[in-house]
Amino acid sequence: MYGFKTMSADDPLLETSPVMRTVDFLAAQFEENPKGIPLTKSKALRRALVADAISSIQWPDWTEREIYNGFMPIKIADEYHFQPFCELRQLMWEMGLFRHYKGHLRLTRAGKDLFENRYKSFDAITRNMVFENDQFEYHRLNRGIAGTWDIWLNVLDLEAHVGVSGKALTEILYGPDTIENIYDPRTNALYDGVLKPLVWAGLLDENRDLGRKLTERVYTTTPLWHRYLELDVKKPHLHAVH
Repeated sequence: MYGFKTMSADDPLLETSPVMRTVDFLAAQFEENPKGIPLTKSKALRRALVADAISSIQWPDWTEREIYNGFMPIKIADEYHFQPFCELRQLMWEMGLFRHYKGHLRLTRAGKDLFENRYKSFDAITRNMVFENDQFEYHRLNRGIAGTWDIWLNVLDLEAHVGVSGKALTEILYGPDTIENIYDPRTNALYDGVLKPLVWAGLLDENRDLGRKLTERVYTTTPLWHRYLELDVKKPHLHAVH
Protein backbone atom coordinates (compact mmCIF):
# COMPACT_ATOMS: atom_id res chain seq x y z
CA MET A 1 0.00 0.00 0.00
CA TYR A 2 1.13 3.54 -0.64
CA GLY A 3 -0.41 6.96 -0.37
CA PHE A 4 0.51 10.62 -0.06
CA LYS A 5 0.44 13.02 2.85
CA THR A 6 -0.65 16.63 2.54
CA MET A 7 2.03 19.24 3.18
CA SER A 8 1.81 22.98 3.74
CA ALA A 9 2.95 25.16 0.86
CA ASP A 10 5.72 26.66 3.01
CA ASP A 11 7.04 23.37 4.40
CA PRO A 12 10.86 23.76 4.33
CA LEU A 13 11.29 20.15 3.16
CA LEU A 14 9.82 21.10 -0.22
CA GLU A 15 12.94 23.18 -0.86
CA THR A 16 15.01 19.98 -0.80
CA SER A 17 13.32 18.77 -4.00
CA PRO A 18 14.94 19.65 -7.36
CA VAL A 19 11.44 19.55 -8.85
CA MET A 20 10.20 22.14 -6.35
CA ARG A 21 13.24 24.36 -6.90
CA THR A 22 12.59 24.20 -10.65
CA VAL A 23 8.96 25.19 -10.16
CA ASP A 24 10.00 28.04 -7.84
CA PHE A 25 12.52 29.25 -10.41
CA LEU A 26 10.00 29.20 -13.26
CA ALA A 27 7.34 30.85 -11.08
CA ALA A 28 9.76 33.70 -10.37
CA GLN A 29 10.48 34.04 -14.10
CA PHE A 30 6.76 34.23 -14.94
CA GLU A 31 6.31 36.87 -12.24
CA GLU A 32 9.17 38.92 -13.68
CA ASN A 33 7.81 38.48 -17.21
CA PRO A 34 4.02 38.98 -17.08
CA LYS A 35 3.79 38.71 -20.88
CA GLY A 36 5.61 35.39 -20.81
CA ILE A 37 9.18 34.13 -20.71
CA PRO A 38 11.01 35.11 -23.94
CA LEU A 39 12.02 32.17 -26.14
CA THR A 40 14.43 31.70 -29.01
CA LYS A 41 13.15 31.25 -32.56
CA SER A 42 13.32 27.49 -32.02
CA LYS A 43 11.13 27.92 -28.90
CA ALA A 44 13.92 27.05 -26.46
CA LEU A 45 14.71 29.06 -23.35
CA ARG A 46 17.38 31.71 -23.85
CA ARG A 47 20.92 31.04 -22.71
CA ALA A 48 20.93 33.76 -20.06
CA LEU A 49 17.90 32.20 -18.39
CA VAL A 50 19.45 28.72 -18.64
CA ALA A 51 22.57 30.02 -16.90
CA ASP A 52 20.39 31.50 -14.14
CA ALA A 53 18.52 28.20 -13.83
CA ILE A 54 21.73 26.20 -13.45
CA SER A 55 23.06 28.47 -10.69
CA SER A 56 19.71 28.93 -8.93
CA ILE A 57 18.30 25.39 -8.90
CA GLN A 58 21.56 23.62 -7.97
CA TRP A 59 20.34 20.28 -9.30
CA PRO A 60 22.60 17.52 -7.89
CA ASP A 61 25.16 16.37 -10.48
CA TRP A 62 23.99 19.18 -12.80
CA THR A 63 25.59 22.21 -11.18
CA GLU A 64 27.91 24.72 -12.84
CA ARG A 65 30.90 22.47 -12.19
CA GLU A 66 29.45 19.42 -13.93
CA ILE A 67 27.80 21.26 -16.83
CA TYR A 68 30.55 23.73 -17.71
CA ASN A 69 33.60 21.69 -16.68
CA GLY A 70 32.47 18.13 -17.26
CA PHE A 71 33.59 15.48 -19.77
CA MET A 72 33.15 17.98 -22.63
CA PRO A 73 33.74 21.48 -21.18
CA ILE A 74 31.56 24.29 -22.55
CA LYS A 75 31.51 28.04 -22.03
CA ILE A 76 27.81 28.67 -22.70
CA ALA A 77 24.97 26.27 -21.90
CA ASP A 78 21.89 25.77 -24.01
CA GLU A 79 18.77 24.26 -22.48
CA TYR A 80 19.60 20.73 -23.62
CA HIS A 81 22.88 20.87 -21.66
CA PHE A 82 20.75 21.03 -18.47
CA GLN A 83 19.02 17.73 -19.15
CA PRO A 84 16.72 17.30 -16.12
CA PHE A 85 15.54 20.91 -16.35
CA CYS A 86 14.85 20.50 -20.06
CA GLU A 87 12.97 17.24 -19.55
CA LEU A 88 10.96 18.62 -16.64
CA ARG A 89 9.87 21.62 -18.70
CA GLN A 90 8.74 19.23 -21.42
CA LEU A 91 6.83 17.18 -18.84
CA MET A 92 5.04 20.30 -17.60
CA TRP A 93 4.23 21.21 -21.20
CA GLU A 94 2.69 17.77 -21.71
CA MET A 95 0.67 18.29 -18.52
CA GLY A 96 -0.88 21.35 -20.19
CA LEU A 97 0.71 23.91 -17.86
CA PHE A 98 2.42 25.99 -20.57
CA ARG A 99 1.60 27.42 -23.99
CA HIS A 100 3.46 29.39 -26.63
CA TYR A 101 2.32 32.87 -27.62
CA LYS A 102 4.20 35.23 -29.92
CA GLY A 103 7.66 33.97 -29.02
CA HIS A 104 6.98 33.63 -25.32
CA LEU A 105 6.27 30.82 -22.88
CA ARG A 106 3.10 31.47 -20.91
CA LEU A 107 1.23 29.67 -18.18
CA THR A 108 -2.11 28.21 -19.17
CA ARG A 109 -5.10 28.59 -16.86
CA ALA A 110 -4.31 25.17 -15.41
CA GLY A 111 -0.68 26.22 -15.00
CA LYS A 112 -1.64 29.41 -13.16
CA ASP A 113 -3.93 27.50 -10.83
CA LEU A 114 -1.25 24.92 -10.05
CA PHE A 115 1.61 27.41 -9.62
CA GLU A 116 -0.40 29.34 -7.02
CA ASN A 117 0.29 26.65 -4.41
CA ARG A 118 3.79 25.20 -4.02
CA TYR A 119 2.68 21.92 -2.48
CA LYS A 120 -0.02 21.32 -5.08
CA SER A 121 2.44 21.96 -7.91
CA PHE A 122 5.05 19.66 -6.32
CA ASP A 123 2.44 16.96 -5.73
CA ALA A 124 0.93 17.06 -9.23
CA ILE A 125 4.25 17.23 -11.09
CA THR A 126 5.88 14.55 -8.93
CA ARG A 127 2.99 12.13 -9.35
CA ASN A 128 2.96 12.69 -13.10
CA MET A 129 6.71 12.23 -13.38
CA VAL A 130 6.87 9.12 -11.19
CA PHE A 131 3.72 7.29 -12.25
CA GLU A 132 2.54 8.59 -15.63
CA ASN A 133 5.41 10.03 -17.66
CA ASP A 134 5.88 8.04 -20.88
CA GLN A 135 9.67 8.22 -20.82
CA PHE A 136 10.06 6.65 -17.38
CA GLU A 137 7.16 4.26 -17.91
CA TYR A 138 8.79 2.90 -21.05
CA HIS A 139 11.75 1.59 -19.03
CA ARG A 140 9.45 -0.06 -16.50
CA LEU A 141 7.33 -1.80 -19.13
CA ASN A 142 9.80 -2.67 -21.88
CA ARG A 143 13.15 -3.46 -20.29
CA GLY A 144 12.43 -6.61 -18.34
CA ILE A 145 11.90 -5.42 -14.77
CA ALA A 146 8.87 -6.88 -13.02
CA GLY A 147 7.11 -5.14 -10.17
CA THR A 148 4.60 -2.52 -9.13
CA TRP A 149 4.96 0.78 -7.36
CA ASP A 150 3.56 -0.82 -4.23
CA ILE A 151 6.49 -3.25 -4.25
CA TRP A 152 9.21 -0.79 -5.30
CA LEU A 153 8.25 1.93 -2.81
CA ASN A 154 7.83 -0.39 0.16
CA VAL A 155 11.07 -2.28 -0.57
CA LEU A 156 12.91 1.04 -0.85
CA ASP A 157 11.28 2.24 2.36
CA LEU A 158 12.84 -0.73 4.13
CA GLU A 159 16.16 -1.14 2.34
CA ALA A 160 17.07 2.48 1.64
CA HIS A 161 16.31 3.70 5.15
CA VAL A 162 20.04 3.45 5.92
CA GLY A 163 21.31 3.07 2.37
CA VAL A 164 21.33 0.46 -0.39
CA SER A 165 23.48 0.21 -3.50
CA GLY A 166 22.03 -0.18 -6.96
CA LYS A 167 23.51 -3.68 -7.18
CA ALA A 168 22.11 -4.81 -3.81
CA LEU A 169 18.66 -3.36 -4.55
CA THR A 170 18.55 -5.14 -7.91
CA GLU A 171 19.44 -8.47 -6.30
CA ILE A 172 16.90 -7.96 -3.48
CA LEU A 173 14.18 -7.43 -6.07
CA TYR A 174 15.26 -9.84 -8.82
CA GLY A 175 17.90 -12.18 -7.43
CA PRO A 176 21.64 -12.48 -8.25
CA ASP A 177 22.90 -11.73 -11.74
CA THR A 178 23.63 -15.27 -12.92
CA ILE A 179 25.11 -14.06 -16.22
CA GLU A 180 27.59 -11.81 -14.37
CA ASN A 181 27.28 -8.86 -16.75
CA ILE A 182 29.79 -6.04 -16.41
CA TYR A 183 26.77 -3.73 -16.42
CA ASP A 184 23.66 -5.44 -15.08
CA PRO A 185 20.87 -4.39 -17.50
CA ARG A 186 18.32 -4.89 -14.72
CA THR A 187 20.00 -2.16 -12.64
CA ASN A 188 20.00 0.19 -15.63
CA ALA A 189 16.28 -0.39 -16.24
CA LEU A 190 15.48 -0.05 -12.53
CA TYR A 191 17.38 3.25 -12.42
CA ASP A 192 15.79 4.71 -15.56
CA GLY A 193 12.25 3.67 -14.67
CA VAL A 194 12.08 3.80 -10.87
CA LEU A 195 15.06 5.36 -9.11
CA LYS A 196 15.71 8.38 -11.33
CA PRO A 197 12.25 9.98 -10.99
CA LEU A 198 12.38 9.44 -7.22
CA VAL A 199 15.82 11.09 -7.07
CA TRP A 200 14.63 14.00 -9.24
CA ALA A 201 11.64 14.48 -6.93
CA GLY A 202 13.96 14.66 -3.92
CA LEU A 203 12.53 11.52 -2.34
CA LEU A 204 15.77 9.56 -2.65
CA ASP A 205 19.35 10.73 -2.15
CA GLU A 206 21.85 9.37 -4.67
CA ASN A 207 25.40 9.10 -3.32
CA ARG A 208 28.24 8.48 -5.77
CA ASP A 209 31.16 8.45 -3.33
CA LEU A 210 31.69 4.70 -3.85
CA GLY A 211 31.56 5.02 -7.64
CA ARG A 212 29.52 6.47 -10.48
CA LYS A 213 28.38 3.15 -11.93
CA LEU A 214 24.69 2.51 -11.35
CA THR A 215 25.53 -0.64 -9.41
CA GLU A 216 27.85 1.35 -7.09
CA ARG A 217 25.62 4.31 -6.28
CA VAL A 218 23.96 4.25 -2.86
CA TYR A 219 20.35 5.32 -2.41
CA THR A 220 18.91 6.62 0.85
CA THR A 221 15.40 7.81 1.63
CA THR A 222 15.27 11.52 2.42
CA PRO A 223 13.28 13.40 5.08
CA LEU A 224 10.92 14.45 2.25
CA TRP A 225 10.26 10.76 1.50
CA HIS A 226 8.99 10.22 5.03
CA ARG A 227 7.08 13.49 5.10
CA TYR A 228 5.35 13.01 1.74
CA LEU A 229 4.81 9.25 1.31
CA GLU A 230 2.50 7.07 3.36
CA LEU A 231 3.66 3.44 3.19
CA ASP A 232 3.18 0.12 4.98
CA VAL A 233 4.35 0.08 8.60
CA LYS A 234 7.69 -1.76 8.81
CA LYS A 235 9.04 -3.73 11.73
CA PRO A 236 12.31 -2.15 12.98
CA HIS A 237 15.43 -4.20 12.26
CA LEU A 238 19.18 -3.78 12.16
CA HIS A 239 20.44 -3.00 8.70
CA ALA A 240 23.81 -2.27 7.12
CA VAL A 241 24.61 -0.52 3.86
CA HIS A 242 25.09 -3.13 1.13
